[in-house]
Amino acid sequence: MSLNSTIPAVGGQEPGDADAIFVLWRTESLSAGLVVSGRLLPELTPESPAVQDFLARWPGSFASRRGAQGWELLLFQPSSRRERWWLHSVLLLATLFSTFVAGSLLAGRTPIFFRALALFDGWWIPIPIALDAGALLAGVPFGLALVGLLALHEAGHYFTARHHRISVTPPFFVPFPPYLSIIGTLGAFIRLRSPVISRRTLLDVAVAGPLVSFLASLPLLYWGLLHSRVVAVVHALPGSYLLHFAGERFWLGGSLALSGLARLVLGFSAADQVLVLHPIAFAGWLGLFVTALNLLPISQLDGGHILYAAFGSHQRPLAWLFFLALIPLGLLWAGWWVWAVLVYVVGRGRIEHPPLFDAERGLTRGRGALSLVAGVVFLLCFVPVPFRF
Repeated sequence: MSLNSTIPAVGGQEPGDADAIFVLWRTESLSAGLVVSGRLLPELTPESPAVQDFLARWPGSFASRRGAQGWELLLFQPSSRRERWWLHSVLLLATLFSTFVAGSLLAGRTPIFFRALALFDGWWIPIPIALDAGALLAGVPFGLALVGLLALHEAGHYFTARHHRISVTPPFFVPFPPYLSIIGTLGAFIRLRSPVISRRTLLDVAVAGPLVSFLASLPLLYWGLLHSRVVAVVHALPGSYLLHFAGERFWLGGSLALSGLARLVLGFSAADQVLVLHPIAFAGWLGLFVTALNLLPISQLDGGHILYAAFGSHQRPLAWLFFLALIPLGLLWAGWWVWAVLVYVVGRGRIEHPPLFDAERGLTRGRGALSLVAGVVFLLCFVPVPFRF
């Protein structure tokens, strides 16, 4: 760490440039990158031409705030890294394959044949011995639809982060054995290498993914509903939305978006009908469900980021309220308890959002409206009881 040290000549900056805008500054080299913090000259503000010119040539992210002694700037320049494209590609291909298999099982086909390998005391493990390419091909539409939705969600985060000069990884797709899951994946995620240091930037990055996945899910759901089957029933059943997978039946909960679109497209009435979902309709349902999960306003989820961006430090009691609400929801579907534990562990025991450098400056009117839109999307996508078996 150094005080009033020269900022490195990178990204168009020249040594000594800091003297033109800072009265005092310091640099700190971390493994993640270079941090520069300083106080502007008394006659300058973040909107001053000299400051704007400096920031335009800065190669990383930045934020400003008004301190007790004047305007302060915090700048971050991430360390240069080589992307492990081979790893991202392998994970993507593996996820495509596992979702193709899941899609084939949803279509009523058997893509992989197994042989039992005996172990001991009656235990055995399945060993794949043959692949039916024709049956696998039947699962391609579902796999492409689901992985496409996951990719679009992460792309929303990725390109918005890049727009704000935040260093971010390409998406990591997570495959999962389709015989242990009806979708063949645990989703996808990206990692931010740069800290998000202002509430406005936090809102932009957090809201982009869910809004993109929500909008992309609707046409898939619409097409899938057109190819789904409505069946009349004469006695009560566990649910209104039925899914077949590997010879088993699964009942899905209906969000406001699904229920409204099913009524609009098919005239579907849940009172005396069952809707047997096409695999593409299920992919659209998953897109809405994943959007709702990410928009839960707690911890480090997208919804937690949005809540903090909108309310600042006042979000803490709201975050705890939503987190504690998962406990009674778990009585309806135990998966909410699992999700609560995962959120708690990933957040390292922290339910509220950690503070940011620029925490006092609120959102613009447009961004405030965007946070409200995210809340409406959450209500449209949320399902209290997603699955019944």
